[in-house]
Amino acid sequence: MSNLNLSILSEREETNNGKTNTCYICEGTLEDYVKSIPDRYKEYDIQRGIIKNNVYLDKLTKTILENKFIPSIVLVANSDDGITIENNKIAIKNQSYKILDGLQRSYRIKQIYQAYVLYINLVDDNKKSYIEALTKYKISREFKKELNSYKTDVSYLWSVIEFHRKNKINRNIFSDFIQWFEVWVGLDKNEQINKMLVLNAGHKSMDLKHQLELLFLNVVPETYLEEFIRSKDISSASFYKKKEKGDLHLTHFISALIAFDKSAPILVNQQYLQEIHENPDIELEEVKKYFMENNLDLFIDFLKNIDDLIENKYGKTGLEWIGRESVLIGLFAAFGKYFEKNYDNDIRKLEECLNTIKNLLAEKIDRLDIEAFNSAKTSVNIAKVNIGDLFKYSTYYYFCQMFIHDNTNLEWKIIFTQKTKSEIKNECN
Repeated sequence: MSNLNLSILSEREETNNGKTNTCYICEGTLEDYVKSIPDRYKEYDIQRGIIKNNVYLDKLTKTILENKFIPSIVLVANSDDGITIENNKIAIKNQSYKILDGLQRSYRIKQIYQAYVLYINLVDDNKKSYIEALTKYKISREFKKELNSYKTDVSYLWSVIEFHRKNKINRNIFSDFIQWFEVWVGLDKNEQINKMLVLNAGHKSMDLKHQLELLFLNVVPETYLEEFIRSKDISSASFYKKKEKGDLHLTHFISALIAFDKSAPILVNQQYLQEIHENPDIELEEVKKYFMENNLDLFIDFLKNIDDLIENKYGKTGLEWIGRESVLIGLFAAFGKYFEKNYDNDIRKLEECLNTIKNLLAEKIDRLDIEAFNSAKTSVNIAKVNIGDLFKYSTYYYFCQMFIHDNTNLEWKIIFTQKTKSEIKNECN
């Protein structure tokens, strides 16, 4: 790894709550950038995961080899010891910057560069004609070791080969390629998150679940993040299919605690996220107490205990059931209602409340009847209902009735088909 050396073209200061941050508009070569990219550049916790297939980005090889424009890449650097600014030059120490916007481009640029270096080496070994005679599949088999060594994919090598069937080789394409960068200096974590959300406005929509995670990254203590699976690793929608006992999905967990706080099922949509983003002091303040370390420990242990109870009784079917975000929201909305009615939302009694709910669940585990839940959902015309809402409100009703009213005459099919949302709200209050 080497330092990233850039020329400063312009700069702009931005003041936020009395604190001044600076954005430097810079230019540098693509080769210098590739060589400086930190080893763990894909692990920046506010970034989305790598999107493997993107028809526009997959054309980037031709864009680079034809020396065409690539939109600017936005970096965030540490002003304490990571950068040196002198004579309109900025030097960013290796490993000391993060990619705020441009992760997908950077991932592909790095792979294309490695494929190009491999191609040049094959050409220098007089193998140009040989590799041009091979199919993509045969190249992947014959040069598997080299592809692994250069940490690139056969698709990138193939695109380089294809381009040079008709075009002269320019060995300096990466060292001559001028790329623009925006380098932000001094942004704290919350400001980085806000910039990330703004930068994605107008682009392909950022997944709502990833936005939810971003908004709560300053609320969840960093040391706890390793407890969770992130949306960039497994999508919220498909998590239930892969869930194992003890697995916790961060967006599910956040949604569940919000539902617990509001004592009602919630809808995580763009409008709701915008309200949090614009009014964090109001929207986050109430729920923030549940993310304090002692309370966070209580909820994590509580969920893992529920996993144990359900897995022991219902096996994989039970884990898939509780692995659905809509079900977990309904559950925690009912638990929040129980906390409200029996403990007056007294945070000092949270541990007592969760222990009581856990014991009640153990006593009533047979009455969950998850097989009947799965059977009932097949009788619903999903073209006529919002299945997520149906799961949330049905689960909410079922557990409110079972825990608060000790109703023993509950059937999932009847709730699914005969209970309206307004009836559920009224009967659970």
